[in-house]
Amino acid sequence: MIESDKKTTLKTPKTEELIEKLKEIQSGLRQNLADLRQKLEMLDSEPELLSRLENAKKDAESRASDLEAEVKRLREELKSIKDLLGLNMKK
Repeated sequence: MIESDKKTTLKTPKTEELIEKLKEIQSGLRQNLADLRQKLEMLDSEPELLSRLENAKKDAESRASDLEAEVKRLREELKSIKDLLGLNMKK
């Protein structure tokens, strides 16, 4: 005969343990929120930092565009040189 009380003997976390874990998670989330607020305040207090970051991003995008154009130009030159030498680029 199987007893119905065996269900409670399974290894399940106790309510107190779950509550303690939830409190730990809540505490961690509060700390993360406090850290984020502090970082936002720092960024807001230094608008020139945000401006510098934006300028650096624009500069990087411009350089990437210039490099792409240079690579395209070099590929065209390579094709022209191979054509002049009589090498086929057909694969």
